Amino acid sequence: MKTTVGEREGNSIRLEIEVPPEDVDRGIDVTIKRLGSEIRVPGFRKGKVPSHLVVQRFGMEAIVHQMLDEHLSAWYATGLTQTEIEPVDRPEVDFEEAPERGRPFTFTALVTVMPVAELGDYKGIEAPREEVVVADAEVDEHVERLREQFGELKTVEGRPVAEGDFVSIDAKGYRDGEFIENTNLEDYMFEVGAGYLLPDLEAGIVGMEVGEERAVTVGFPDDYHAEELQGATLEFQVTVKETKEKNLPAMNDEFAKDASEFETLLELRLDIRKKLEAGRVAAVDRSFRAAVVQKVAQGLIVDIPPAAIENQAREMVEDFARSLSMQGGDIRNYLQATGTGADDLVKQMLPEAESAVRTTLALDAVAAAEGLEISEEQMQERLGKLATAGKVDPVELRSRLEESGRIKEIREQILRENAAQFLVENAVAVAPSEAEAVQPTASDEEPEQLPVDEGGPEESPAGE
Repeated sequence: MKTTVGEREGNSIRLEIEVPPEDVDRGIDVTIKRLGSEIRVPGFRKGKVPSHLVVQRFGMEAIVHQMLDEHLSAWYATGLTQTEIEPVDRPEVDFEEAPERGRPFTFTALVTVMPVAELGDYKGIEAPREEVVVADAEVDEHVERLREQFGELKTVEGRPVAEGDFVSIDAKGYRDGEFIENTNLEDYMFEVGAGYLLPDLEAGIVGMEVGEERAVTVGFPDDYHAEELQGATLEFQVTVKETKEKNLPAMNDEFAKDASEFETLLELRLDIRKKLEAGRVAAVDRSFRAAVVQKVAQGLIVDIPPAAIENQAREMVEDFARSLSMQGGDIRNYLQATGTGADDLVKQMLPEAESAVRTTLALDAVAAAEGLEISEEQMQERLGKLATAGKVDPVELRSRLEESGRIKEIREQILRENAAQFLVENAVAVAPSEAEAVQPTASDEEPEQLPVDEGGPEESPAGE
């Protein structure tokens, strides 16, 4: 098979693909054989109908038409492999003469490809970068949370239940004097005021004594997870069985020794501050990097084919579906719950997809303009991480990726990361305005190796 690549016109390239006579003959024979297996002719067993009778029944023109339906895509794919062209949409195929036995068949394919992007300014880009500051109050907050974790519960006597106490209760919900299923609590311990139960129920328990029984009126929200209780009002019979309060350790060096590997409270506080700063710096770095790359992408002069944007949107939907699946969800259930169709979800993704495609083109253009490359060390490091995550041998993984051609995707990704790093190294950080200030997320601020149990009791039938 011979493929000739024509001149590029905008985002299109015309290929001329010549199929040799033997492939044309083979395609016609395969189609005739398939059609012969599907028809019945008196005097012949099914599948044993002679070729000339099949041609007589259908006509050569119809057979050739069927043959093209079955083989043209494969011929196009084979011809495409002889080039380095990566199409982003289905080709427009045309031919002047239909295939004939014993003669080569030539057809053209107009292929849409990714555009050639023209960079605007990409060096010396100004972007906001927040100064990293960790306040003493933030360190205090994390020390307090650590104290909470190491607090001890001690039984309370001689006073009623107060907010912040840990109480054990029995409770049953009634409507018009009739017990309601799935509202029974036995020896249920929770922290009063922490939001583990419905607000009315928690508020009604405040002031009760151990051994006291009280009727508490509880309203259920309209969006309560149990549909049969949505918007309902029940009367709960509640008995307080035990009350405990949490005694926190003194904030001194002994606490630091018990709660960490450090000998003094000062060392513990310094370590917390260091980890908070590291998380904050990482968040600021990410925001600065994103802002720089976004500015370069916005300055790109490019005409992006709609098919490229739609392809990216569909990939994003597939990634979202995989993410849901890994969390035990299902994309079909999500679409049903949100009243959204699959095509609607793709449309919703189009603006974000266009931004992603533009960013990719910008980074590719920077890498080409600066002659950036990736090192073998970078490739080995990336493959090592992938192999560890997939629990496979790095050498075996590389071999599989090279056979499938996916190794190219990894190289491209690393090269784009290098391009983004080049932009950052050549950018200018400026003080952000109040509106541009980076707001680190909770995960960015959280210091490492400071486990604080923020979970509560198992979900109760009267919980939110």
